[in-house]
Amino acid sequence: MRHWLGNSARGFCMGLADVIPGVSGGTVALILGIYPRLVDAVGNVGAAMLGRVRTPAFRTAVRRGLREPAGLDGGPEEADARRILLLLFVAAGIAPAIAVGSQVLPSLLSTYPAQMSGLFLGLVAASVMIPLRRIEHWRPARWLLVVGAAVATAWFTGLPTSANRLATGTVTLAFAPAPSDVRLTPANLTLEAPESDSRPAISYGPTGSVTVPAGSTTLELDVAARMAGAAGNLPPGSISVAEGPLEVSAVSQRAPTDGGRDPGLLFIFLGGVLAISAMTLPGVSGAFVLLLLGLYHYVLYSLRLAVNQWDPDAISVVLTMSAAVAIGLLTFARVLKRLFARWRDGTLAVLVGLMLGSLRKLWPFTDYTAEGREVLTWPAMGDPATGTVALLFALGVGTVLVLDRIGRRRIA
Repeated sequence: MRHWLGNSARGFCMGLADVIPGVSGGTVALILGIYPRLVDAVGNVGAAMLGRVRTPAFRTAVRRGLREPAGLDGGPEEADARRILLLLFVAAGIAPAIAVGSQVLPSLLSTYPAQMSGLFLGLVAASVMIPLRRIEHWRPARWLLVVGAAVATAWFTGLPTSANRLATGTVTLAFAPAPSDVRLTPANLTLEAPESDSRPAISYGPTGSVTVPAGSTTLELDVAARMAGAAGNLPPGSISVAEGPLEVSAVSQRAPTDGGRDPGLLFIFLGGVLAISAMTLPGVSGAFVLLLLGLYHYVLYSLRLAVNQWDPDAISVVLTMSAAVAIGLLTFARVLKRLFARWRDGTLAVLVGLMLGSLRKLWPFTDYTAEGREVLTWPAMGDPATGTVALLFALGVGTVLVLDRIGRRRIA
């Protein structure tokens, strides 16, 4: 049982990663040494496995496997028992991780975006060595696959996120006289409508970057909800909290926010299929796919609403996303299994490229244009944030090195 609980712990780490835009649960599975076995397990789910599940031999194999995992090396019933136990215990870790992560991680990402990105950058950058060293035969075609996948992923992660269905409005900020010019961007300023009896808290951000001149004490700012949906349409006075580089003393919202529209269930289902397919691949973040489609914050909000208040509409969103995840996972895992069986080195080369390309999304130093488009910048020397980002980057690299060593010693 201790062996299987270790797989639940690995699943918990995967679930936390899947909540974070830019980080892939597949990458974490690769770091922890269970990625090939997960692909094999999910890829073998089908009519043949379901037929064997009903046999006494399968039930006997499950009982023996819970006591002695290493003993499951016999016929097809024992192989299926090993796969089913792996999937169940990993899923038992993933589910609570997503529930916990949906409550905790969004606030950390909003409050410490550069530091969190530095940590994830270190995790993913160090993880590239894992599929890289598994490629047995290097040829020019393999290098072309690495470069092509890296370029395509970097382009994809650089696409602007969808602003459709977002509620928009205007707020006025009051603050002490600014001692010098202060730049406000969607990354460093978060406004919030605090939690009420009928809904969780809803976050907003500037629609673009703006510079506050030295000596200013007020600023009128156009804002947009961080998530799609009608829940962002709030009455005057709802937005009352601001966190950012200015010490804001008051937030005034004189008019309602409007324009927010709920996405349809069919769109959510299609988005879920695309996202889980991405989550299966190391280096491609399913959460980022949802972010591009304008569904990431909406799905997390619906999950919180479903768990905390049992809201029927939110439950329908969660069930739709769950069905999409199940169908997409079963379908795409079969494709991956065949790719690994027939073109192992080529598939690993593509995975290396995907992971390298995803580093663009995780670069911690960014700025925003007046229109709100994100651009990459170099770290500012002397900025205290640069030191903490570098420290967390090193922590991420060190974590991967330690986990990789553990993963290679243990049987997943």
